Amino acid sequence: MIDIQEFGRRYRIFEKLDSENSPHTFQRFWSYKIKVESKDNHILDRENRDRTIRKLGNILKIWQWHRPYEFDFCFQKMEKSIEKISDSYDRIRNFSLTEFDKIPEKDLKIIWVEFGKIKDQDTSNFYGELVMTITKPLMFLWGQTPAFDSVVRAKMPLFNYQGFSNTRWEFRLWLRVMKELQNYLNDNAELTNTFRKKSQEKYGTNQIVPFGQFLDLYYWTENRLDSRPNTKVTIGAKKKPSLGFNEETRQEDYRNLVSLLNKLRRAGKISAPERREYEKNWRSS
Repeated sequence: MIDIQEFGRRYRIFEKLDSENSPHTFQRFWSYKIKVESKDNHILDRENRDRTIRKLGNILKIWQWHRPYEFDFCFQKMEKSIEKISDSYDRIRNFSLTEFDKIPEKDLKIIWVEFGKIKDQDTSNFYGELVMTITKPLMFLWGQTPAFDSVVRAKMPLFNYQGFSNTRWEFRLWLRVMKELQNYLNDNAELTNTFRKKSQEKYGTNQIVPFGQFLDLYYWTENRLDSRPNTKVTIGAKKKPSLGFNEETRQEDYRNLVSLLNKLRRAGKISAPERREYEKNWRSS
């Protein structure tokens, strides 16, 4: 699934792309996490929570995690969710992706539910939760889950699970996918050791390794390779768009909007002309 030499090349490309958003980068956030966390302290405890939220907020805003809503609306809700998951985070933070099946499922479910509420006011008309709303911040905080954005879901070849390419996942689907990734890592010792060496090189430790983020950047960066002639990275004088802004994200926004409008129409909450007008306004804007 992952070529080790290709991972090294893609990691270097990701570093260049990530650094364009300095100081709000994954590498700086992960270095901060490793510096803070110990047996008795973690980034979501009372002492560190506010600082962590500020750092995470700056990054998520650049990555356009809040789409299609206003950032402040989503992030105010996230602040409350982070406070509620602090104890569960403390219980899972020392487990890596290679030990996923040992993690208390109750704590994973608490995090999934709390983060899943951020964009959905009423989930009774929806099947599952918006997966990236949950997994993108959790990738930064914990490091063991990929963000599973539309690019990664399209590029990752491992899974044939029904609904894997959808924007909405149920909790059980995420568990199955994560266990598949766990098994893949545990069956590929050379790749796991490569990830540990990269963590030692970049962060000074191989005890806390962002396995999920390494997997995520491999497939996310593949899309950037596809869009560049001869897969070469050119750093020009002009400022590049921020990490999250590309055609795939706009298409995903549109799919989410259409899905929402269709559900509202079937529920009788909007009329057919209103539905068409909402879609027309979105496309024109």
